[in-house]
Amino acid sequence: MADSILVLGATGTIGQLVVSELVTKGETVKAAALDGQTHPDASVLRFDYRDPTSIAPLFDGVDRVFVLMPSAPLDVIAALMPVMRHVVDRKVKAVLLSTIAADSSEDNPYRRLELVLENSGLPFVILRANWFADNFRTVWKDAIRTGQLELPTDEGLISFVDGRDVAAAAAAALTSSDFDGQTLVLTGPAALPLSRATEVMSHVMGRPVIFRPIAAADYEARLAAEGLSEKLIAERIAEFETIRGGKASIVSPAVEKMTGRPPRFFETFVKDHATDFVGA
Repeated sequence: MADSILVLGATGTIGQLVVSELVTKGETVKAAALDGQTHPDASVLRFDYRDPTSIAPLFDGVDRVFVLMPSAPLDVIAALMPVMRHVVDRKVKAVLLSTIAADSSEDNPYRRLELVLENSGLPFVILRANWFADNFRTVWKDAIRTGQLELPTDEGLISFVDGRDVAAAAAAALTSSDFDGQTLVLTGPAALPLSRATEVMSHVMGRPVIFRPIAAADYEARLAAEGLSEKLIAERIAEFETIRGGKASIVSPAVEKMTGRPPRFFETFVKDHATDFVGA
């Protein structure tokens, strides 16, 4: 009988937290990740999003799956649509980690994935997460280390969500039917501008960190130098429209609704991860 939960990206920023949450709840977890790293709470199977033939074996004995996009610069549809086909073919419940305002366009790649679930007739939960507070210690860590965060956006407000709260909400969705068929927006409890976020970082680090808006063209050039394709660059630039357009400022009750406790403030996130920043 299938009774295990497949977690993709199980050693990444969010995936590793989801695995730990599920294990704590006594669930049988099938963890899968590309990098071959170990996880303290589960054995990890190697899985490559770029190799569709590696997907099928992962679904053996599985009745639920947590689907998320890896941080690697991959095409969202190319990476995740084959996974979605297995979800539908195997008739398993999926919890998809989507993005804030994914429904702003039917061409948004995450919206296309959401539609697969919505039209599947299967139980599903869609979690549209706002910008992760964890970005400051992952994708933006080098900029924080230099003391200057440069991004192609203005001072729009962002209700940064803590990865721990995202993981707790995902675990709740995977272990209960209470949220089936729902799309929930995961945010922090308050919205703040990036300049305020870097002020908080400065206080914890004991040295100045500033936010500086830059032109989209300059950011595009930086991503191109990193080897990203034009399509991926366009998608990355479009993500910042959620800030410029005010869509990232929303404060949602979903985390508390799903987990029974309020989401963490950004200041709490920074203090709890102080050792990641001090001396960086």
